[in-house]
This record gives sequence, C-alpha cells and structure tokens, in this order.
Amino acid sequence: PGFLARPVEQQAAVIFIDLSGFTGLSEAMGAAAVRELLNGYYARIEEPVAARGGAITNFMGDGAMIVFGLPEPRPGMASKCIDCCAGLAEATRSWIETLPPATASLIGFKIGAHLGAVVLSRLGGGSQQQITATGDTVNTASRLMEVAAGRSFELAVSNDLLQAAGSGTILHRSGILEGPFEAGIRGRTGAMQVWLWRS
Repeated sequence: PGFLARPVEQQAAVIFIDLSGFTGLSEAMGAAAVRELLNGYYARIEEPVAARGGAITNFMGDGAMIVFGLPEPRPGMASKCIDCCAGLAEATRSWIETLPPATASLIGFKIGAHLGAVVLSRLGGGSQQQITATGDTVNTASRLMEVAAGRSFELAVSNDLLQAAGSGTILHRSGILEGPFEAGIRGRTGAMQVWLWRS
C-alpha cells in the first residue's frame, strides 16, 4: 500500500505502442468483437515486456505505455528497452497475421521510445489510483509514434535511448535502421535526434 506513496524522480526508458486503423475497425465490428480483439492483442504484447523486465503501466484503448526503470533504474535498462521494442513489433506483426485477412489489412502499429528523467508516482484520488510515470520523457515517447507512422516505419527511438543501449542492439543487427536525423516533435520546442527502424 505504501509503494510510491511519495513521488520519485529518476531515469527511465518509456515505450508507447499503438494500433493504427483501429478506430474505423471498431466502428464496424461492434463492442463485443472489439473486446475480444483487444484481449488477444494485450496478451501478445505482455509477453515481450515481461520477458525483459519492463512494466506495462497503462493499457489505453488500443495502445499501451511501458516503463523500464520501475521501481528503480537497473543495469542494462536501455538495451532491454530496445530489445523490447523489437519484441513488441514482432509480437504485434504475428498477432495481426492471425486475424482474418479483411481485418488484418486494416490494422497497423507504431512504436515510440525515449530515455530520460521521469517522476514515478501514484496518480488519482483516495479510492482510485494508478502507478505511472510523468514528464517530458513520457510525452516525447508518445509523440515519437507519430514520427514513426509519418515515415512508414514501425519504430521511432530517440538518439538518447539508442546511444545508452550501445551499438550491438537488435536494431543494429536486424531490419532496417536509419538515422540519426533531426525530427520535430509535435508540441515540443526544437527538434531532437531520432532513429527509425522497421523489420
């Protein structure tokens, strides 16, 4: 009950993943079918997160927020986060392939990841609280999904995170990795260095 009763500021790596095309699909499917679809999706993305020591702090509609560094920063946190990004991409692709072709053709996904200072805390009132991370790092990771989608890549990762993970990550060994380049982040002053990756 006392976990994070007081906010803690520290370094963390944050991932956001979100399905694209899901709003139109859910309109056509109906609530019960959407629930079944999301349940299968959530189950798939839990596996690569748990295997690498991350924590899913929020499921938000057709997306999720994942934190590495909860409850405290750990050695190799950045490289595990990068591995998780690739694992999430693989898991989501394989899940989409199991769907009926008419459904699968309408769905894609995007991932954003960033490393930096966050505040870990409990948010909410006395009867309803959740553990979460807040701060510019979180907002930037979320916005990086837009960068990935806008350039037809699966993942956009900040240069800060990729450099912290080192040069031997799975992104360097598989798929197509491009960067770094200066990218504007919606709502954020100035550009930042970003890498893009797809399988």
